Amino acid sequence: MKLFIIPIFIPHSGCPHQCIFCDQSRITGQKEEPQDTGWIREIIERGLESNRIKPGVEVVVAFYGGNFSGLPLDRQDHLLREVEPFQQKGVVDYIRISTRPDAIDSPRLVFLKERGVKTIELGVQSLDDEVLRLSGRGHPATTAVEAAQLIKQFGFSLGIQLMTGLPGQDRDSVRRTMAVVISLGPDLVRIYPTLVITDTPLARLYGQGLYRPQSLDEAVDQAAEMVAAFESAGIAVARVGLMITEDMMRSGAILAGPWHPAFGDLVKSQLLTDRIIAAAASRVARAGEVSVMAHPRDLSLLTGHQRRGLGRVQLALNAGKVTLKPTEEVPVGYPHVI
Repeated sequence: MKLFIIPIFIPHSGCPHQCIFCDQSRITGQKEEPQDTGWIREIIERGLESNRIKPGVEVVVAFYGGNFSGLPLDRQDHLLREVEPFQQKGVVDYIRISTRPDAIDSPRLVFLKERGVKTIELGVQSLDDEVLRLSGRGHPATTAVEAAQLIKQFGFSLGIQLMTGLPGQDRDSVRRTMAVVISLGPDLVRIYPTLVITDTPLARLYGQGLYRPQSLDEAVDQAAEMVAAFESAGIAVARVGLMITEDMMRSGAILAGPWHPAFGDLVKSQLLTDRIIAAAASRVARAGEVSVMAHPRDLSLLTGHQRRGLGRVQLALNAGKVTLKPTEEVPVGYPHVI
């Protein structure tokens, strides 16, 4: 089922403190959450005007950018009741929230279930206790694991948000986190490379030379490995890369880190080329060239900026030539080496 998301941003609302990497006000372009709720109805009404809403598309109102279940219950109730009339009319199918693992318990889950919430996304970031400590998360990995298990027990769809390039985090740490996440069986994951945002504690560490962000190539390579592992386990990857507002770009709020306007496409391109390299490795020594059948929708990802994707294939295989043959006979995302 395809989804149409109407996002409602409540930056830092319900958060007990600021994590080392976070500035939701800058990321969302919204300074603070208004205390009235008429603005929620206006956002939903504007969203419902989209021509992307067609038969067979589920419409979801999603609360992002804060610790929703950490809000006082009366505030949660006030926010959720603004969506209720749209649900009663049948124009909104359900509600999604984003929250912290340490704001999940049975009473809160009962409360959310009764008010039409179907999906809960946990800001897990890492399941490495040292990485969590250095990132200022304020809880151990066991808290996130227990919260994820409880969410599933209550019948919610579970989303898990992960980050790469956090302080103290290396490739093995990410792989250990991936293994635990896969064992938890979430319905979806999101993957965000760490960016250095101005005026955050991480920015101060960066300025002091105490933090080195990932390069773009490192972040793309790591994210591609994660996407491949999650998709192989049947877990949907809802997003790769942070959505950046125009105001954020103009203001110079990103000091450092692996930001790219098409980060997700770079990751998809690497996944495609990885599959080609694996399939062609035993043939190139004989032929000196590679012929690839690819779905037309994959062609731009395989060529990309300055034919980056095909260049990667040539370099990895020491191939003299790589030829693309567009065809709808192969599925999207799975090019076939002839």
